[in-house]
Amino acid sequence: MIVVGAGPAGLMAALAAAEEGAKTLVLEREKEPGGKLPWSGGGRGNLTHAGEIEELLRHYHGGERPGEAARFLRPALYAFSNQDLIRFFTARGLPLVREPDGRIFPQTQCARDALVALLSELARLGATLETGARVLSLRPKEQGFRVETVRRAFLGHTVVLATGGRARNPKPDGYALAASLGHRIAPLKPALVPVRLEPQAFAPFSSCVGVSLQGTRVRLLRAGKRRAQKEGDVLFTHAGLSGPAILDLSREIEPGDVLRVVLAPMLRDISAAEKRLQGAMAARGKCLVTTVLHELGLSRGLARALVCALGLAPDLRAAELSRGIRKALAESLAEGHPFPVAGLGGWEEAMVTRGGVRLAEVDPKTMGSRLVPGLFFAGEILDIDGESGGYNLQAAFSTGRLAGKSAAFLARQGRRP
Repeated sequence: MIVVGAGPAGLMAALAAAEEGAKTLVLEREKEPGGKLPWSGGGRGNLTHAGEIEELLRHYHGGERPGEAARFLRPALYAFSNQDLIRFFTARGLPLVREPDGRIFPQTQCARDALVALLSELARLGATLETGARVLSLRPKEQGFRVETVRRAFLGHTVVLATGGRARNPKPDGYALAASLGHRIAPLKPALVPVRLEPQAFAPFSSCVGVSLQGTRVRLLRAGKRRAQKEGDVLFTHAGLSGPAILDLSREIEPGDVLRVVLAPMLRDISAAEKRLQGAMAARGKCLVTTVLHELGLSRGLARALVCALGLAPDLRAAELSRGIRKALAESLAEGHPFPVAGLGGWEEAMVTRGGVRLAEVDPKTMGSRLVPGLFFAGEILDIDGESGGYNLQAAFSTGRLAGKSAAFLARQGRRP
């Protein structure tokens, strides 16, 4: 059998197939295997997330109907769960550790160590890996497939397409290969991507690059109505906002939307925020408003930026706060400061792809094509995108393993059904 793509999904598919005794060839377009695995989790390797399977499934999106991604992934995740993945790497000399937020990393805190473990296992099982082998065409034959690369052609009884997505990949060949065999491709859009804000509204916060809000709340508004909400960390960047809460919301965000970001997560109630401000005004009237805001939990830079954004003088004293100003500050602190959206980052900034091979055309119990017997899919090429925190890599490993086992079963028979 042949696996096209040597990212996390492709490597796991090849390992699963080789374990089943199938003669396995992996074709990788790039000079180095691994796809996005080496830089996942900021290079630390956020391989999966803790929790029960049903809990994990709530963090996936995609498909043409609500909940379709979760229903599709359920067989793969139950067949090879997050706990199975932990045992897989631990048994191969790479123990994993869980962080307080549930994210799971190699104990070494190095994503490349996970890639080394996968490649070592691939070599041990006798599978063949060819890099620099871009696939030009994929054609069904009477007893399998003809896979033509830039070098030469190969014949395989079954094929797993695990070529990854469009994110940070200028030439995603897998979509064209799937389409050439009749599969429909859901429109591709960047996902898990930073947000660019309207320059004028963001200008007061431009000095806050690197400032992070821990465990805050973000609401997405469109035409004044709430469309979505997320809790998590938010990071100020040179042009806007990033961090897990923003990245997870990004698949829903459009230019012209407004993000209301709670600037003081410890003050979730606006009335409590007003009381704190009123108390500070009475007790610390001679202090600068920026000092009072800092004492309420804001960094000094963010306190100055908020004062500037509300059009207040930087030397304004707490005793000079009017009721209206106090209410406006309380809203930004506890209800969320409004940030108008100019747009989203591009493919070079996206972590994953929204869209891909339509799920209705793939059998979730095998990852096999419903249109082309003997063809299988795994990983980001499918119309599934997970939230940040290890969910996408878990989906890649789980779908890869199921696709590899299923393809190997047919390949061992020496024929397509």
